Amino acid sequence: MIFRETPLERKVKKVDFECYATYFHAMRVFILSDVHVDFEENRKWVQQLSDWDFKNDILILAGDITHDFDLLRIWLLKIRRKFAELFFVPGNHDLWIRGEDWANSLEKFKAIMEFCRSNEIEVQAKVFTLGKERIRIVPVFSWYNLQEEKDTLYLPKIGEDATNRMWSDNYYVHWPEENRFDPSAYFLEYSNHWQPAESNEKIITFSHFLPRHEVMFSGEMSYDPERMRKHDRFPQFNFSRVAGSLKIDRFIRKLGATIHIYGHQHINRDKTVDGVRYLSHCLGYPEERRRGMVKGIENGPKVIMGD
Repeated sequence: MIFRETPLERKVKKVDFECYATYFHAMRVFILSDVHVDFEENRKWVQQLSDWDFKNDILILAGDITHDFDLLRIWLLKIRRKFAELFFVPGNHDLWIRGEDWANSLEKFKAIMEFCRSNEIEVQAKVFTLGKERIRIVPVFSWYNLQEEKDTLYLPKIGEDATNRMWSDNYYVHWPEENRFDPSAYFLEYSNHWQPAESNEKIITFSHFLPRHEVMFSGEMSYDPERMRKHDRFPQFNFSRVAGSLKIDRFIRKLGATIHIYGHQHINRDKTVDGVRYLSHCLGYPEERRRGMVKGIENGPKVIMGD
């Protein structure tokens, strides 16, 4: 016996297919950083992200997966499988050397880059079409400038420890000793391998480190040393010493970026300054989430385009 579709069945089937096709071709851009999978709670958070909901989407992952190279590779691949495209730049934790056999952190960085290129994890600029817009996503490799260096984001803080002894990079990040290696200059030069954008392209850039002073503060709030002293759990530690670099902002504005994603601070923001929208969407540490210091992460990565 041959079963024939009725006109109604054909109509329903056509609608179902068109809905599926619309879903399949949809593309959104999500952002996330500082997932720190060294913590079991964070591994569970990442693992529970849907294996299907993001299959046609892009994730911009702005650094700090883990210092453990084996774990970093495992979890980058796990995240890669959940998204159509994954963009990544390493953070400072990713370049720590703790018991691993690396000559220095630069050697580890190069190994991470090679792993990413071998596994379709984007570490170079790439162009996409979202609806009627052409989007160019540009990874910006970076490092912070210290207090005594040009382009630093340093701001004085009452009661700060000038040695920043709490800062783990002092113990776990090791640069080549020859030629007074400058990580801030090196990584921005590494980022320079980009093609000039076309006039009809929207530029999205992302770095791990902060690009300017304003994004360290919430809302319209600006630098206030007294408030920093009163509302800080670690009054001796001055984050601005290791926050980022003004070089980053000059670089992204030269590219013509209208959106810039960053991480590192473990405080989530969405702030527009002088025509550029700056966003941070970090998972951070479990204790920070319990204390309410990291907010807005409950629903997963943050969508910034194609909502």
